[in-house]
Amino acid sequence: MLARFSVLALALGSPALAVPPPPPPAIDVVPGATPRDPHVLTWQASGVTCGKGVRIAPARFVAPDPQPLVTRLANAPDEVTIRFAIDADGRAFGMTAVVEPRSRMLLRDFMPSLRASRFAVAAPQTDCTIRYTAQTQSIAEAPLETLAALGVAQRLRLGKPVWERMSPGDCRDKPRLAPLTRSYPDFRKLTRREGDRHWTYVTYDIDSDGVPVNLATPFTTGDAALDAEARAAVAAGRYAGGPRTGCLQAWWSGAETIPAPPIPPKEDTKGNPACEIKDQWDREPRLVFPPSYQRRAIEGWAILRYDVAPWGEIGAIEVLDAQPSSEFGEAAVNVIRNARFKPLETGLKGCIDRVIFRLRSKESGEDEPGTADPA
Repeated sequence: MLARFSVLALALGSPALAVPPPPPPAIDVVPGATPRDPHVLTWQASGVTCGKGVRIAPARFVAPDPQPLVTRLANAPDEVTIRFAIDADGRAFGMTAVVEPRSRMLLRDFMPSLRASRFAVAAPQTDCTIRYTAQTQSIAEAPLETLAALGVAQRLRLGKPVWERMSPGDCRDKPRLAPLTRSYPDFRKLTRREGDRHWTYVTYDIDSDGVPVNLATPFTTGDAALDAEARAAVAAGRYAGGPRTGCLQAWWSGAETIPAPPIPPKEDTKGNPACEIKDQWDREPRLVFPPSYQRRAIEGWAILRYDVAPWGEIGAIEVLDAQPSSEFGEAAVNVIRNARFKPLETGLKGCIDRVIFRLRSKESGEDEPGTADPA
């Protein structure tokens, strides 16, 4: 059934091959906005409370990625609340969002970043909540550290005005510099961070011989090893068209995989035995890994119950359980809904399948250069 297909589909190739990487996210547009008024959206988190108001301290808190949008939020809530539990390892699971449907486009990274966080607990906790408050700033006025995080998180070309703020100079003037040789960090030397990228920006000048000089890493997540590797990679490059000042290059390392919570035994969720049909698919399920979870290398699963019409269409889909968040249930529903059985003599009721979102190896997440100097 689907569970076997799910595991195989994500185990036969690298994550990039098994699940095509998503396109860069579109900029969220609100009514009446114009492309000339870009803003950046960030979220300020409240403290976490569990049970009967017990406050829980984070051992490491990962904030949701900043998002680009046009003008300020309109017709969207200023606050979002996530309900969840905390396991014995301090990881959030059982996450669901309390938010108006019209603003679900803004929920891309709340639950993935919360799963990447770690909480200081002596025992598992239940009935936990965290509240996020929206903050918007003009890109022209936002802190440079926020813009640096935005560029890496969303793989955006931030544009010449932003790059000029981050590293003033003539490096982006025409005629453009021509790279003669390029070098890359040795990512094998680096330690990955669970559920979160390390990133860094290297600023540098080019002397009259085309050699990078005056290297620095002013915007960084603080991984000294990545900073050093990035500076060494930039220093090894050579360029034609110098001298120049104010050049800028971003690099990041991929996240370490966070495994899914344990899935219940199959015996706990028995479905209709008649659904166990060999070679049943007329249109096989196509797994699409939720993009924000794939980027953070967070695995998950969902258990679904559904019916099948005699002509093979699947309906009445119900999520029985999904971990570590309800978003894996939503993704699994789309997997099943787009599949189709071969025609049957009679329909089927109460079929149960497991959709397992598993990355191929601990090499999930991408190690790669980030945005280069904009044209």
